[in-house]
Amino acid sequence: MLGYEVWARVETLEIAENPSGPMLTLNELHSPQARILAISGKIDAKTMGDFEAGIRGVLDAGCVNLVLDFAEVSFISSAGFGILMSVIEEIREAGGDLLLARVQPEIYRIFDMLDFTTLFQFFDTVEAAAEAFDIAS
Repeated sequence: MLGYEVWARVETLEIAENPSGPMLTLNELHSPQARILAISGKIDAKTMGDFEAGIRGVLDAGCVNLVLDFAEVSFISSAGFGILMSVIEEIREAGGDLLLARVQPEIYRIFDMLDFTTLFQFFDTVEAAAEAFDIAS
């Protein structure tokens, strides 16, 4: 079983500052199987460029096995869903996958309403998502 203790925290990006603090924070972690991007805050028109840049940074580093940890995502707009749709196709064409972990029920309901639950795999824990890459190979 993997644990956060075996992962290395690579980078923290605090994005879209406002007086009460960052609207979006991305923490990049490494596991043996995948790169994990822990996201905190809102993914909307104000933060979508930085959300996409965070994902693209992982892809540009050559990693195509990516887990997005949505435990602290409080909102995702259509712009955020558009980014997910564009990168998942690119990732899968490169032989990898993008898995979602710890998605809050209210956010999952939006994925379900859009019928995106057939396009993405969801996991209760980040560890289970990362281990799914071992099972798939």
